[in-house]
Amino acid sequence: MTQRIVIVAVSVMVAMGVGRAFAHDEFRIIGTIAAVKNAQLEVKSREGKIVTMKVDGETLVYRDNKKVGAAELKAGRYVVVDALGDTMADLLAVEVRLIAALPK
Repeated sequence: MTQRIVIVAVSVMVAMGVGRAFAHDEFRIIGTIAAVKNAQLEVKSREGKIVTMKVDGETLVYRDNKKVGAAELKAGRYVVVDALGDTMADLLAVEVRLIAALPK
């Protein structure tokens, strides 16, 4: 019984350590879609910088709090993107919200 408890405790500690090893920072990009191509989304931020990020089948896209398809991602649309990555150069879009206008 004691051996099982030790094995479970060690397994939990290892799992917690592995989770941290794969943890990413959270980023929020607010701006205008500059381009959508080859599973990548380019957003021109409010500061004028182009931020490129990957999109995949699990990227959620919303408009008016309703889920819509990725086909709604078109150049010129205003967006708020929540992404994960180690740096701004290595981002994966987790959620993209289409908005009517950029917030001030």
